[in-house]
Amino acid sequence: MTFPYRIRAAAAAALLAVAPLSVEALTPQEAQSLTQTIVTEVEGYVNSAQPLAAKQAAFKETMDRYADTGAIARYVLGAPWRTATPAQQEAFIAAFRDYVANKYGSQFSEYNGGSTAVNSARDLGQRGVVVMTTVTRPGASPVEVEWQFSDRSGQPLLIDIIAEGVSLLATERAAVSQMLDRRGGDIDALIRDLPTQG
Repeated sequence: MTFPYRIRAAAAAALLAVAPLSVEALTPQEAQSLTQTIVTEVEGYVNSAQPLAAKQAAFKETMDRYADTGAIARYVLGAPWRTATPAQQEAFIAAFRDYVANKYGSQFSEYNGGSTAVNSARDLGQRGVVVMTTVTRPGASPVEVEWQFSDRSGQPLLIDIIAEGVSLLATERAAVSQMLDRRGGDIDALIRDLPTQG
């Protein structure tokens, strides 16, 4: 797969604890199959001749299908989530979806012609299942990327990606916190500006 996870951040916790899995927990084999499905879908449009805007829109649709966007957005916003109104929470999730699609989708050209090999998987118990992959792109060294899935929502969904030991969740939480601080803690201002910050 060709997700552009060129994460530049200080070392962060590799994996995040989540609520217990459902009774019929996701197996490592199922997580590997799900990863391959996502990889195939994303490579299809990243390596296509579609314009950037179309690729970003397709990426957002992929996120909606395979990622627990609501849980990710809650974690990324952190403590301010608890004081936000339901309307602000809903608006933040929508803004965060646009932010991620625009931020990472804008780097797709760097991954044109790249590929991802789905390797092993390990069961982390209550923390879900992690699938190890190797991402390659033209003219660059391979990158080891881990995909963390959980089925706490009732279906298996992606909750984090760890590239070269750095958590995407932790990276984005730090970035969003800084954005909010620069706006004096104004969540509405953050929501308004977030989609353009990628």
